[in-house]
Amino acid sequence: MKQTRCASRWAVGLLMLVPAAAGCGDHVPAETPIPAAGLPDPTLLPAATALQVPLTAAYGALNIPSLAAGKTYLDPTTSVRIYKITSATYPAPGSDWGHDYSEGGDEVSLPYVGNTRAILMQQNGASGGPWWIVDFTPGTGVSNPRRLTGILAPWTGLSFTFSNNPATPYYAYVAGGTTIRRFDIRSMNEAPGNGWPVTDSSPTWLHQSERDGFFVWLRGANGDTIVGYEPSTGTKKTYTNADLNEPRVDRAGRYVGVSMNKPPNGLIVWDWLTNSVLWSTGGDPARAPQFAHVASLKDRWMGVNWGLTWPGEFTMFTPNVPDSGVNIGGPANGSLTYGNGNWIQNPASPDDQWALFSHYGSLMPAGSAWLAPGGMILITANGQRRLLGHPYNTAGTYNYWSFPKLSPDGRYVLFTSDMNGSGRSDLFLAELPQSQRQS
Repeated sequence: MKQTRCASRWAVGLLMLVPAAAGCGDHVPAETPIPAAGLPDPTLLPAATALQVPLTAAYGALNIPSLAAGKTYLDPTTSVRIYKITSATYPAPGSDWGHDYSEGGDEVSLPYVGNTRAILMQQNGASGGPWWIVDFTPGTGVSNPRRLTGILAPWTGLSFTFSNNPATPYYAYVAGGTTIRRFDIRSMNEAPGNGWPVTDSSPTWLHQSERDGFFVWLRGANGDTIVGYEPSTGTKKTYTNADLNEPRVDRAGRYVGVSMNKPPNGLIVWDWLTNSVLWSTGGDPARAPQFAHVASLKDRWMGVNWGLTWPGEFTMFTPNVPDSGVNIGGPANGSLTYGNGNWIQNPASPDDQWALFSHYGSLMPAGSAWLAPGGMILITANGQRRLLGHPYNTAGTYNYWSFPKLSPDGRYVLFTSDMNGSGRSDLFLAELPQSQRQS
């Protein structure tokens, strides 16, 4: 489905800095000490089962709507630590908070000063509200909110991404109506050079491969042209098709999966290097695995085949292998699902990469056979199925769907929740359990 998708006290460049409600530099504390960092390890999570429904009574007892920004709670099923990032008063009063669609650009940065990382969020997204960046430090809380305005404001949804390059965790990329700029989130100044800025027409679906090596975007929210751009060489190529829906980068670079409107949920694999179509599928009519709402990993795309006999299976596509769409086992977690693959991973086998899946549009899907109904599930092509927790989101408005999204280092998952129908929506950050291996 195509989606249209406080800083310092002085003015910086062309950015108009807007004071935050809590004051510049204020810290909203987290109350729970954080252990020494290891590596994110989903195998420490409980195996996902069809019996793991949302525990609404236990969740309600936590009184999450009254929890201050920066405070934490433990998921009732998995005991995963979850930070509340926003509230009715933070970073601005009287607002609902959300974030962009579950795939695409990085909305949680890598740590850029010590353990501090930044989070992108949108204020009152249903009415086209502005975007903000807020800093998050485990064990300390949230701080330094700054509203994105001027040349640093996204022109629409899916027009922003943090760097996923460990060498440059302080960079972010933002698309205005005609230009994509790189800027430094420490100073909030534009950072030109190395292929930036780059001009184009109404870029959206801005996202990239590992180490910021290859960027992909769509021209216009309902456009028919996909752009692939290699900043190190300044090389830009395009693929145009009147029947395309949206792009999915191969996080290893080179290939772009194009989800199609016609045939519905079909796939075209564009080889950017040779500027040619490598292979394609027939989509729904052929009952091939649908290419829609997939997770974009390195050398893999993963999704759900809802066209099978209920309850469906998870699926996998290998970009450089024609006709490689394959079912990899079920049950799936629903028919209204989306995947996320923003975690950059380098296991010995690409099939050991973790993708994140969740249900959208209600607290949980109808029926009794779905995997961890309504939950956020981490899976691998090799058969792992692990439950991170439940978002407890009943929101029916697109802008406030959960859209769980991994950070580039896999340590956190960002999601939106209306806290089981509380009447407002906030952002949350779930912390993956960590092994004792040091990164």
